[in-house]
Amino acid sequence: MTSVDARLSEAVPVDRYVSLAVLAGLSVLSRLPQLLSPNLLLDGDECTLGLMAKHLAQGREFPIFFYGQHYGFSAVEAGAGAVTFLLFGVGQLPLKVAMLSLWTAGVLFLFLGLARLLGTARAFWITSVFVLTPAWAVWSMKARGGYITSFAATSVLFWLLAQDRARPSIMRWLLAGALTSLIYLAQPVWLPGALPILIAVFVSRRRLSDAVCYLIVPAATVVLVKTWGDSALGNADLLGSVPAVMHQIYMNFTGAYYLSWAVDPPGPATKILAWAWCAMLAGAVVLQIYRVVARRYHPLSHLLFLSVCATLAAEWMLLHTRDARYLLPISGPLVLLAGLEAVDLVERRLLPKMAAIALTFAMLGLGTLSMREFANFAYLWGNPPNRLAEAKRLRQVIDYVKARGIRHVFSMNGLLEWQLIFYSDEDVVARFQMAQDRYPPYVRAVDRALSNGEPVAVVGYTDTSGAPGCAAIPICTGGIERLIVDPGSLFTVDGKYFVYARANRDLLDKLGFRFPD
Repeated sequence: MTSVDARLSEAVPVDRYVSLAVLAGLSVLSRLPQLLSPNLLLDGDECTLGLMAKHLAQGREFPIFFYGQHYGFSAVEAGAGAVTFLLFGVGQLPLKVAMLSLWTAGVLFLFLGLARLLGTARAFWITSVFVLTPAWAVWSMKARGGYITSFAATSVLFWLLAQDRARPSIMRWLLAGALTSLIYLAQPVWLPGALPILIAVFVSRRRLSDAVCYLIVPAATVVLVKTWGDSALGNADLLGSVPAVMHQIYMNFTGAYYLSWAVDPPGPATKILAWAWCAMLAGAVVLQIYRVVARRYHPLSHLLFLSVCATLAAEWMLLHTRDARYLLPISGPLVLLAGLEAVDLVERRLLPKMAAIALTFAMLGLGTLSMREFANFAYLWGNPPNRLAEAKRLRQVIDYVKARGIRHVFSMNGLLEWQLIFYSDEDVVARFQMAQDRYPPYVRAVDRALSNGEPVAVVGYTDTSGAPGCAAIPICTGGIERLIVDPGSLFTVDGKYFVYARANRDLLDKLGFRFPD
């Protein structure tokens, strides 16, 4: 252990079990500002996963993939949600806690793998910085089907590969293959980053049997399970998309975004850390060039750098969308790389020991402030302290509909429908404009209510709500106020949601709702 490790160990014990407990506590405590925030609201995709978890807990279904998809393996996250629902009831907090528990498990395996390579003290401090990285502030609790599963599986794979190479085990490589298959099925954007490390491990071992045992499961998965066959891959404008990729990298490091929209403004500490990680990414390029030119090779440093580059290159070349969430896999190896290089600089006496300690605590302090800033995170619109909590707004919509004896609604937004269903505990069933949707029984139920003459409503965001996409008026209301004879009967909640409780087939046709022939 270096003297830097000894100094850091004075502040926090280096015992592995104590470190695991502290890291788990840090993961939970750092997310409390969001969990206790009035801005907390599951988005539409999270509500879909929540409904999957509810159906699993009730024994109604065992969903494998995200509803409506043949990709995005979600059984792990749905299973975690089902357990918390059985323990604490169905709701947004139990679902968030389930996802945070799964993410924390991934963090702990990341620490254990790193501890095998760098020692417990170093691994503890590096992992602590990762826990407080803004990129994962929101996504550590996002029930979006596959992302947290892939992160956790990649962490377990990293831990598995870091084990003692002197003890070969067929089961180890079969398990590694199963984890790779899980990553592929859940969210394959983690695979490019894992590939350089896997290749390096097999090259260093020089045992063909290990590679064969490993490849059996992924090969069988690719052959037997169809996932991405219909997806359009490829970026037709590689050079022209570079500025967008640069912005995507920064937005990913802020963690303050929703789908392709940036959620402004990130707090000061969050901005500082985002720019710091951008600078570290650029600095890593310079440092790797220096290592090659000066022949100061460091295998682990090179592998972590290749992991980051492989993820960036694959996302840039294979995907035309610039959603920041697709770059979530770069945070882990980048934080590990930064910590590894800091240790190396201290050992070579190029960085003063006290400077390394000060830098570590500065990152932890900024990360703590950033986590507190995310208490203000609201993916739909800004929510001042004197306004209604997000979930209460939605509850008012549901209560208004139910008070009028309406149990089936038509949603002007394709994600709002899932929030209405989840937050009403399926007392209100909704559908979007398409005749086919993620979960056909809901569509059939709403259509049946309309055809039977039961009362139905139209629900959506107001054009002035500030919801993503509402700038393209009338995308939110659909111009409903110009299509009805009694616009005064439109019920609004805090200027954000509207409900029209006198919907009929003629109005729905004009609003663009489609029905089966």
